[in-house]
Amino acid sequence: MGQLDALPALPPNWPTFVPKDKLAAWLEGYAEYMEINVWTDTTFDGGEYDEATGTWTADLTRADGTRRTIRCPHLVLATGGSSGVPNRPDLPGLADFHGEVLHSSEFGSGTSYAGKRAIVFGTGNSGHDVAQDLHANGSAQVTIIQRSPTCVVSLVPSGTMVYALYSEGPSNDDIDLITAAIPYPVLRDTYQWLTKRTCALDKDLLDRLHAVGFETDYEPDGTGFHMKYLRKGGGYYINVGCSDLIADGEIALRHARNIDRFQPDGLRFSDGSVVEADVVVLATGYDNLQEGVRRLLGDKVAERVGPIWGFDDHGAMRNMWMRTAQPGFWVMGGSLIDARLYSTFLAVQIKAELDGLFPKELPI
Repeated sequence: MGQLDALPALPPNWPTFVPKDKLAAWLEGYAEYMEINVWTDTTFDGGEYDEATGTWTADLTRADGTRRTIRCPHLVLATGGSSGVPNRPDLPGLADFHGEVLHSSEFGSGTSYAGKRAIVFGTGNSGHDVAQDLHANGSAQVTIIQRSPTCVVSLVPSGTMVYALYSEGPSNDDIDLITAAIPYPVLRDTYQWLTKRTCALDKDLLDRLHAVGFETDYEPDGTGFHMKYLRKGGGYYINVGCSDLIADGEIALRHARNIDRFQPDGLRFSDGSVVEADVVVLATGYDNLQEGVRRLLGDKVAERVGPIWGFDDHGAMRNMWMRTAQPGFWVMGGSLIDARLYSTFLAVQIKAELDGLFPKELPI
């Protein structure tokens, strides 16, 4: 990470992989030093758009219970690339299971499950991280359930190669513009070349995973993990150790297609075998960001905006960093790299609308 995800005035000597607490402290200090008016511990209770006046009314509740109503011409949803609405699949017999069931968003630490038997559904980043944390904190048995083939790359060197340009000398501002200007066909060709390279570098790890039955997928066009991120927002794992635990049998692997149903003491498979468990963690992702809009602003606005993230027919990200079909509503998501570049583009568009310079209809 380091300079890759740098904000203005970030110390130049930061480590490549910044600990979460260090980043959180920096953001808190950044808001103070730059005198940014940030309201933490504030709940968004709902909002409505007045077509006649072109104004949003947003209802907020502060931590002390104070209610505030804000009226503004523009509303920006900046909750990241996920809706925050957990996807909870309807698994057969899950209601009969007598143990604890939680979504990965509710998982805090594996220390609470020391000595217990755990089943983790899902083999994306969250599923692997939860399984590894359970194993590291002494769970008696950890089984990970693969629902679909998963793209796996090593953190170093493969996972960082996609960002190699940021360490080659030019400023972040220049590189941001270069990468944002890459046409979709060129981007696809680049990722195809890169994926061939990463698969060669990770061959030993992938062979070990395949040997225990783990199934991998690098997109039908061979564009790999970063294109999965751009197209779907998930479906990959950047290995920081869990793949090795699976390959070595430290974490057991089973496949969802072989499931029969849950029973009170665990999960039964079609061959009659049972994996006993005390806890089940659903690392099954989140609904599309459109559902986050629905939860905050209702069905009318959500349907008007439509699906968010992934490429549209023109090779641009759908409803992200651009005008949406809902007047005065914008979506700001993605990683810190995306935020550094596209927040400027989004702000310029809002400024243009406020000054009456933005055309009512944009050319296709």
